[in-house]
Amino acid sequence: MKLKYSTARFLISQRQACGFTLVEVLIAMAVFAILAVLAYGGLEQVIRNKEQTTESLHRLRDVQMTMTKVQRDLTQLSLRNGRDEMGSPLPGLSAAQGNELLLQLTRNGWRNPAKISRSHLQRVAYRLDEDKLIRITWPYIDRALDGQAVETVLIDNIKNASLRFLDSNNEWHDSWPALNTTSPAPGTDLPVAIEFTLQMNDWGDVVRIVRTTG
Repeated sequence: MKLKYSTARFLISQRQACGFTLVEVLIAMAVFAILAVLAYGGLEQVIRNKEQTTESLHRLRDVQMTMTKVQRDLTQLSLRNGRDEMGSPLPGLSAAQGNELLLQLTRNGWRNPAKISRSHLQRVAYRLDEDKLIRITWPYIDRALDGQAVETVLIDNIKNASLRFLDSNNEWHDSWPALNTTSPAPGTDLPVAIEFTLQMNDWGDVVRIVRTTG
């Protein structure tokens, strides 16, 4: 009988010895809290890196699309002059002529998949609006008073945009038609190449030199 009683007490004492003390519980909770903080910090960094990568990819896409648009316009220049809403002549290509437009031109190759009865020529202009580069198009080369221009923001967060023009004498000019040059009369020829510089606030300068049809 005493043996059974002793065995029961021994099992109870062993069962009690398998528990955790308050200090052990507190230490375990502290370790768990530290691990949770470290894990959360790592997860937060991963999320932040993913967001930065996504933003960089979107920025790269905007730069590539902008440069592609500009290159297509500049490689398909036309000497076809136009007229504004008041009937004043507009040269086929002009830049830095004292107006708010960075560049205005007539281009070939306006796609017409719907087979609409219109010209394959298109009037295009570029304008800076604060930190945005805007592309403007008109439905007709000779504008009507009711002609609606379509403005598209190509890219934002830019500091400036500039152009240079290479004439047939291998001389660079900051404006076109070029001044003080021995080339043909202004407005009767196109530059051989055009340098387009996009000054970005975050990525610095992006430069592309485009050979034209001149």
